[in-house]
Amino acid sequence: MPEALSDQQVAVAADFLDSAAAAGGALPAIPEECRPQTAADGQRIFAARWAKTGAPAVAWKAAVLEGAMALAPFFEGMVLDSPAQMAGDVFNHCVIEGEVAFRMASDFAPREGGYSDAEVQAAVGSAHAVIEAPNIRFADFPPGMPSMAADGVGAQALVIGPEIADWRERDLDSVEVAVLIDGEQVAEGRDERPSPLEILTATVNEIGARGMTVEAGQVITTGAAAIYQPASAGQTATLRFPGIGDVVLELT
Repeated sequence: MPEALSDQQVAVAADFLDSAAAAGGALPAIPEECRPQTAADGQRIFAARWAKTGAPAVAWKAAVLEGAMALAPFFEGMVLDSPAQMAGDVFNHCVIEGEVAFRMASDFAPREGGYSDAEVQAAVGSAHAVIEAPNIRFADFPPGMPSMAADGVGAQALVIGPEIADWRERDLDSVEVAVLIDGEQVAEGRDERPSPLEILTATVNEIGARGMTVEAGQVITTGAAAIYQPASAGQTATLRFPGIGDVVLELT
């Protein structure tokens, strides 16, 4: 097991990524002397970067990296309603993922022992079909999960699609998605991910374990339901959820 980065190494890596991001273009590889070797260290780097901005989260994504959960917030301007348009040149490498997300109707403050599935599900205001469009910002592709964690797991855009009105009765584990790029179907089916409801509870509790509160109105998206597909400027991605509706993102 690699040794954890020191606090100084974390700070150097955070400053490096912030400077590289401000310069524009693809991110270079994090220097070897402070490059994270575990997702946990990547999360520490991202946390240091976020702390410098003070930007509030409006939504959350979670990814299981190396058996541990990596969290990332979406900020103002990153959550859009379908059909959505977004400048394609924002992305270095765009990935389109179809997911199920939940808008929370109540706050969840940190609490010892966390919250149960029943408590979390009772506080869901609505469930939605969504597109999550991560941005793989590193020039070297793929950059490795620790570096991805240091860059917020690529959080860039979350497009909120139609409400899943019957989500409490529907088997969300079996929701399938067809992926269309410029009207042509390029993939369908379901990626083998954990249950969206399991991920929802785990994400609420992970946010609390890190001393943060899930606030009413925030959206939590729960990971790819469909095999992800690349997209680029000039293309339109449509995610078709049978019996639910379409979610659309145009990259202009």
